[in-house]
Amino acid sequence: MKKLLLLSLFVLTAFGMQAQSKYVLLDINHLVGTDTCTSSVVGTNNLGNQFKINRIQYYMDEIILVHDNGTADTSNVVALVDGFTTTRLMLGSFTLDSLESLRFAVGVNAAKNHLDPTTYNPQHPLAPKSPSMHWGWSAGYRFIAAEGVAGSSLTQVFEFHGLGDGNYAHLTIPTEGTLVGSDTLLITINADYSQIFKGMNLAAGPISHGETGGAAQSLHNMNNYVFSSSEGNAAMDIADNVLEFSVYPNPSNGNFKVRTNQKGQYQVIDMLGRTVDAGSFKAGVNTVNVRPAGLYVMRIQASNGHVKTTKLYIR
Repeated sequence: MKKLLLLSLFVLTAFGMQAQSKYVLLDINHLVGTDTCTSSVVGTNNLGNQFKINRIQYYMDEIILVHDNGTADTSNVVALVDGFTTTRLMLGSFTLDSLESLRFAVGVNAAKNHLDPTTYNPQHPLAPKSPSMHWGWSAGYRFIAAEGVAGSSLTQVFEFHGLGDGNYAHLTIPTEGTLVGSDTLLITINADYSQIFKGMNLAAGPISHGETGGAAQSLHNMNNYVFSSSEGNAAMDIADNVLEFSVYPNPSNGNFKVRTNQKGQYQVIDMLGRTVDAGSFKAGVNTVNVRPAGLYVMRIQASNGHVKTTKLYIR
């Protein structure tokens, strides 16, 4: 009897501890020291050089979630990050219970680094950009482009464009993330761009493009000093805007009402994985018409990146 009780307790515990599927969002707080990164902020590096940044862009690739005693799952997302714009990345849906760390590389991995950028959809991060983030087929992409002015009068121009397969490396940020609702994990990290210029004499107006010198140093500093975990406050922001929606009538003859508290985009996908309808929706009640009869999946993504799905039944 005692053995049976222990076995039952083990089974119940095992089922209770099963990891659940969660949508994972990544927020980046863009900073210069403790200030929000803007082109008007004056920063100071560890050598006492004052500076202003007028361009800060970089790629993030091979974003990896390490969870549940070392299990590693890689997101399909490749991101071009701009330090002057809000960054919230939807990394995907993952089955996990306890996040341990976030790993990623600043740059583009070798398999993608030497492909033709014109083959990508114009909206893709690796498509041609203006200003350009591509150095050429042989050298590949600029992993980072950091530009600005420095010196006592803030007139000395500096530029660091770091690239090269040899400078591609992963960094790790210990983080647990913050659970928002029951199905969304929010990871928030800080990026202090003053640390890019650690040990650099910006007052001399350095211009360094390529795989060595100051360009390589900028990537080294990105990988070692720029990023840190910052959990908590951002979760409160998204908690107030958790996506809520309902679809009715369901089943129906193909005419559905979708009530949601946010604006965003939707897709209707058939059982063969084909998108049969797509469009935008507003906060409130929206009408969606789907044909023919059958079973479909509706995927909706709010403007804050939150994603939910539901099944549609058409008689």
